[in-house]
Amino acid sequence: MRRTAEEAAQTKAALLEAALFQFAEHGVAATKLADVAQRAGLTRGAVYHHFTDKTALYAAVIANSWDSVTAPVWAVLDSEGPVEDRLREFLVAWLRRLREDRHFRALLTITLNASYGPDQPEGISDGRASKSYGLADWLQRLETFLAGKRGGDRGEVSDGAGHRGTHADDPSGAAAGILAWLCGTALLAATDPDLLPPSDASGVALPLRGALP
Repeated sequence: MRRTAEEAAQTKAALLEAALFQFAEHGVAATKLADVAQRAGLTRGAVYHHFTDKTALYAAVIANSWDSVTAPVWAVLDSEGPVEDRLREFLVAWLRRLREDRHFRALLTITLNASYGPDQPEGISDGRASKSYGLADWLQRLETFLAGKRGGDRGEVSDGAGHRGTHADDPSGAAAGILAWLCGTALLAATDPDLLPPSDASGVALPLRGALP
């Protein structure tokens, strides 16, 4: 029984991996369960054994991938150090992941496409649905961080170019601005990662400045 359970877990993981990249490369609407099965080297029956339909598979891909794929980036914000340094390092880490981590790029591609594009599966009717998969949580985490509730320096901060301000002045507006930048860079990466800004301090100066009124 243990071997059977292990094999079932491996099969499910293979299907989730195949679906992640199939959805990202071809769109959710255009993807058939047979496509996912073929990519995973499995039968369509194996897909139906674990998932009732494409909507269930899509939801499982998001739920399975969200924390594991994005957690290393968010860990930068939760580390120790001055707020300005952590925010800059977070934005740089975001760009690097978009360039170098195909799982990260694929996850953001299908999340944003499902949010704002026409190719969401039946049962995911509009952009509100995707918020339950993480974007609303990201906004809240950014607001909390910028309000100084994660600890660290709550005083003046700098974007590295001589512009200073207090990040607590309008944490909601600043968080929304950063989230918009995160989504915009993710869409660029989905088209061509070479279009992204440099993965260094110069590439994140603009969003950092916008978060520092």
